[in-house]
Amino acid sequence: MKRPIWLTASLLLLSFYANADETIDIPPASVTWTSPENYRDIRSSGGSQTRFQQRVFEILSEHFSDMAKIYLAPEQTLTVKVNNLDLAGDIRYGSETGQKLRVLTSISAPSINFSYQVQQGEAAVKSDTVRLTNLNYQASVSGMSRDRILVYEKQLILDWARKTLRKQ
Repeated sequence: MKRPIWLTASLLLLSFYANADETIDIPPASVTWTSPENYRDIRSSGGSQTRFQQRVFEILSEHFSDMAKIYLAPEQTLTVKVNNLDLAGDIRYGSETGQKLRVLTSISAPSINFSYQVQQGEAAVKSDTVRLTNLNYQASVSGMSRDRILVYEKQLILDWARKTLRKQ
């Protein structure tokens, strides 16, 4: 069966858009998610993959911005370029339901690779490329916060910000 040209063009455009770099500006931070189609694991366990990915990017970009507000001087900004993301856990199929589930195990630790730059005006104050991971991630978050979305990934960013983004 031959597809109408408009359908082929629409599918091509949607696939390009889903894989395009995305920058989310939430002052004082700007986060660019580069080549998300190459990320190790950003798979949805249910629902739309595109919406899930967008939500993950928004939540983590907002968290970078929150950390910048806390740890940077008011006149400083943070620019982040995320190169890889691996969410905590792995996607598996439930044995009874056959539905996809995200299962957390000791060998499926979260990780995020990114480069960053702290700027004051036009001058770069600090920059580096980092890879964050925590093999003991299940023991690092306690209490009710375990019920929140992306809690292990947010903890990685929080620990990095505490150590790295001290007010200069």
